[in-house]
Amino acid sequence: MKQRIISSIIIVLLTVISVLSGGYVLKAALAFIGLYGTYEIVMMLKKQFNLKLYIPMALAIMLLLFYPFNRVAIILIEMLLLLTIAVFDEEIHFIDIAVVFFMSTLIGFGLNFASSIEARDKWMLGYVILNCYVTDSFAYLVGLKFGKHKLIERISPKKTIEGAIGGWLFGFIASYMYTSFFKFFGMESNFFIISSLLLPIVCQIGDLVFSMIKRKYEIKDFSNLIPGHGGILDRFDSNIFSIIFFGVLLSLL
Repeated sequence: MKQRIISSIIIVLLTVISVLSGGYVLKAALAFIGLYGTYEIVMMLKKQFNLKLYIPMALAIMLLLFYPFNRVAIILIEMLLLLTIAVFDEEIHFIDIAVVFFMSTLIGFGLNFASSIEARDKWMLGYVILNCYVTDSFAYLVGLKFGKHKLIERISPKKTIEGAIGGWLFGFIASYMYTSFFKFFGMESNFFIISSLLLPIVCQIGDLVFSMIKRKYEIKDFSNLIPGHGGILDRFDSNIFSIIFFGVLLSLL
């Protein structure tokens, strides 16, 4: 527990510094998440490093981060490249490239939207990240104290319905108060009421999706990079889902 708390404090500090600094500092932090997250996915698939899978996935994620206006072209080129690799390398199966393609699209779009939200307003990106941190933290704490009924035991045996409700409630309160302080960023308050209600749910679904992937490949954590937390994707899984969801909501305005 002590190790987990120390790691959490360090992660929060690094996140705050990256978001407040913005620009190249944030891009560097997002690039690290993408590149190391790619490494974790490749290791999950093959149990050893595979350059043929790493390069197309990492390249697609970096292009989605640094060239955000060519999303469709980037993912189509990656798909063709991965299929070509599978044709000429009998050790790489279709399921491998399917997972790489899916995960690179998910991670890449998460980083892409994080960058575009920050370009609009760095405090708005802070809103989404705060929502996830509060939701995750209180889902864990409330579940630890009051959890009795399993949420989805086949995917994540320790998560409880009580924890999920607690995470949702505190996530909504914290994020709505945050947007109120910033006067809803000059937008309609109803938008942030809706997003603050939905984001904690999306955040927890993201966490469950990545837990489902780990259970499929029989791993506890994506890596041991962060003491007490696991890998980079163990820490930022729910953020990826929430950032994509909020980015889509913004694009619909």
